[in-house]
Amino acid sequence: MKAIYKRELGAYFRSPTGYVFCAIYLFFSAMYFNSVLSTGQSSEFPRIYYGMLSFILLMLPLLTMRLFSEERKYKTDQVLLTSPVNITPLVMGKFLSALTVYFGCTLFTLIYAAVFSFFVSPSWPLVIGNIFGATLFGAAFIAVGMFISSMTESQFVAAMGSFSIATVFVILDVIPLRTSNEFIIKLVNNISFVGRYTPFKNGILDLSSIVFFLSITAAFIFLTVRVLEKRRWS
Repeated sequence: MKAIYKRELGAYFRSPTGYVFCAIYLFFSAMYFNSVLSTGQSSEFPRIYYGMLSFILLMLPLLTMRLFSEERKYKTDQVLLTSPVNITPLVMGKFLSALTVYFGCTLFTLIYAAVFSFFVSPSWPLVIGNIFGATLFGAAFIAVGMFISSMTESQFVAAMGSFSIATVFVILDVIPLRTSNEFIIKLVNNISFVGRYTPFKNGILDLSSIVFFLSITAAFIFLTVRVLEKRRWS
């Protein structure tokens, strides 16, 4: 797993992918930070993370589209699939490499909190809680995107598949704003990534939301392993 992790992490920065993702992430987070800084209120700091969620959903396909589709296209995955090695460490190595790039960008926002502290004392537990929630949020969707990448040899198809799912989640978050039906609102909030993130925005480490994100992550990592196992024996 360690070798796969190092190789995949390096691959992000031997191509434009890692730089483009980080640049887009930091650009939008800086915009939200600027709007928060103008308020001078520490209670507004979570807006940086909460406002970024829809952008994160739409950006993460950049990280996941190549994880398996590239190797499948060039047949470089055949060596791993035909060798007597466990598939799970391979999948975990790729997953953790994408998560590391994403987490690095998220962790960079601590600089914003440090700058903010020159003007007003930020609530550090609130900041750390939001970073924790954002990490779980990203990990879940990275697992989803990785699963889609394992099903096709086209990076474009993998990206568009992940992007389409992300778009559905973004649209899903609009539904509670368009209806007063309590059942629909509760249902959407229970399955919405953004809805599940809301407790973290308020500095609450909600157990059900943590379990939700971890369950989605584990489920799609498992499905990715099954896809590769099926290809190995087909």
